Amino acid sequence: MAMKSVDASKGKLRGTYMAILIPLGVAINLVGGQVAGRLQLPLFLDSIGTAIVAAIMGPFVGAIAGVLFNIISSIIGGNLMGSLFGLCNIATAFIVGFMVRYGYFKTIVHAIIAVVAVALANALLGAPIAVVVYGGIQGSGVDLAVAGLLALGNDILSAAFIARVPINLVDKGIAVLIAWLILMRLPDNLKNLAGKKLGKAGKEEAAAQASEE
Repeated sequence: MAMKSVDASKGKLRGTYMAILIPLGVAINLVGGQVAGRLQLPLFLDSIGTAIVAAIMGPFVGAIAGVLFNIISSIIGGNLMGSLFGLCNIATAFIVGFMVRYGYFKTIVHAIIAVVAVALANALLGAPIAVVVYGGIQGSGVDLAVAGLLALGNDILSAAFIARVPINLVDKGIAVLIAWLILMRLPDNLKNLAGKKLGKAGKEEAAAQASEE
């Protein structure tokens, strides 16, 4: 009889992982955002931690990490309205977290689909928030693209959105692919932390494993 692994998705053990991963996700976002800001990169790098936590712990825990980061960074930056960008991190966490939960984050194709979905969601949410909070120019590397589109005759909202689509494809691509690579290398018992919902194939596989034990 094979030795059963500990189910890390339940009880105090899950709470322990939450207590570790939420602040870790916030810290990763803070470091990434600071690096992008200091180097004036045309990227944000402030959702890597969100994607990692969502992939491991599920959509809601990932969203908590993302929103906490945005609240903390807005306090540091002295503009509490900047916490509205937490909606972007919630979108990232929900897309990645629910894809993991329903078994659609296992292959590179799944990861690419997640990248596109996260990038579009962040562009749709981030553009109007940037216009409301910063007037469309927020003092980051994306401003160059926005300014160029404004010069071509686009209105500020369109420019803020269009500029964010290719930038988010790269930026969120980095975040999602890192989260996918980490998830793929975790032990099986830790992959269940997100609370997976099994489809027919998953149930058959689980039943087969149980019969082997």
